[in-house]
Amino acid sequence: MIITFLDAVLFVTYFLLLFLSIFWLLVLFSREEKKIKGQDEKTLQRFPFFSVIVPAYNEEKSIQATLQSLVSLDYPKDKIEIIVVPNACTDRTVEIVENFIAQHPLQNITIVSQESPGKGKAMNRGLAVANGEYFACLDADSFIATNALKVMLPIFEQDQNIAAVCPLLKVKNPQSVLQKVQWYEYVVNMFYKFLNAKLDCIHVTPGPFSVYKTKVVKDLGGYDENTITEDLEIAIRLQKHQYKIVQTFDTFVETMVPTTWKKLFRQRIRWYKGSVDNSLKYRKLIFNKKYGDFGIVRMPTIILSGIIAIILVGTFFQALIAKAMVTFSYLQDINFDLLTLIRHFSFETHILSWPFSRLFVAATLTGISFFIMIYSYRLLKERITNHGRTFVSLVTYLFIYGFFITAVWIYIGFMFIGKKKNFWS
Repeated sequence: MIITFLDAVLFVTYFLLLFLSIFWLLVLFSREEKKIKGQDEKTLQRFPFFSVIVPAYNEEKSIQATLQSLVSLDYPKDKIEIIVVPNACTDRTVEIVENFIAQHPLQNITIVSQESPGKGKAMNRGLAVANGEYFACLDADSFIATNALKVMLPIFEQDQNIAAVCPLLKVKNPQSVLQKVQWYEYVVNMFYKFLNAKLDCIHVTPGPFSVYKTKVVKDLGGYDENTITEDLEIAIRLQKHQYKIVQTFDTFVETMVPTTWKKLFRQRIRWYKGSVDNSLKYRKLIFNKKYGDFGIVRMPTIILSGIIAIILVGTFFQALIAKAMVTFSYLQDINFDLLTLIRHFSFETHILSWPFSRLFVAATLTGISFFIMIYSYRLLKERITNHGRTFVSLVTYLFIYGFFITAVWIYIGFMFIGKKKNFWS
């Protein structure tokens, strides 16, 4: 039996997939669960001053609802400030914010304008004038639950080394098939966030209302203004300096998601390209025992997931092309006499010719994938049929969306090869 280079690559890929799948299942069932649920059982003994920074780039459609969710927070109004940072806006965002401020004179809302684009710059601009002991970033297309601060702030009191707390992230009111596909994805991603939290391996503090200790972030130099994923970069930097990031599931933030495949493609390129850029920036953390599970497990898999996706889909299409070439050659030999071919067609196969090793791996991974999806909904107390979710959207997520994500990773590969510049939107 001759083992080709492709067979060797596939074997290594399958082994890694099985290893990671079994590893995360062991984390799920074998590790003692840390207290990341039920955090709101502890009530606030004091109400520290709190700052919310809202970076906004042409968000006229959602900025008012975002601000409304902030002024509706169940928290003393004299203990919270809202800092809106419009950056290079060309629409009515600033006008809408000004009107909102006029309608809510008792709220502490200020506008700090910024002429040049860039979310990292906007966050630093807001951070420079923030007076809160704690602060959060809230993207201008996201909406926070009213109980957020009363759930999240007590968590910081459990360990002085906690520097950030993240809420549960949901898709707001998905309607189209594409939005529902992203809803499935977000649910499953939160399951992996749950697992990473158990290992202190959270590598991103999402823009929708991750809460930080202000002094810690300022002492670390604020946000990186050159990266396209500032929320991921600051999280890795916190991990580098041995701070803890906690995930809670007892409060949530809803966010708007892209409505077209083109917008989603550009968003995911920014996310994944930024994750690779920052993994390379902090490459000394990879396989570094000093950083525990974060260095040994989380950092390597940030890039590895993209490589595995490209290999699997690449081999799938390679097999299709090879099969097509064999079929075309056979048709040439019979002068493309399809009628005779169909008339004499008979389906013959031998069980010993089946690729049992690949079928076993495929069946195992498929089973694990379905288990993860079911457990994800159970963890988040969601139902697949919520909000009129359709069979089409589920099939699209399970059988098509993976090819889309792989296309994103392939494009990112071309960006590195062609040294293309990053883009923010």
